[in-house]
Amino acid sequence: MNKIRIVFTAAAFAAAAFGSTGNAYAWGCIAVSENGTYGYSYNYDDQDDAVDRALSECATRATTDQTCEITECDPDS
Repeated sequence: MNKIRIVFTAAAFAAAAFGSTGNAYAWGCIAVSENGTYGYSYNYDDQDDAVDRALSECATRATTDQTCEITECDPDS
């Protein structure tokens, strides 16, 4: 019985020590045009990809004479 407890304790310690991968951030951004047309992105591993998606979404909805700009971009969004 004591040997089983030691094995489970060692397994729990190994899982805690080696199983944690640190912080996992997911980027999300919001892009808005002059008249309020918007685009957003979420759950991207890379900030540049999140920016590109938000701008693309905004540009799809905006008219040709509108410019979309990133207004917010945060990790863990």
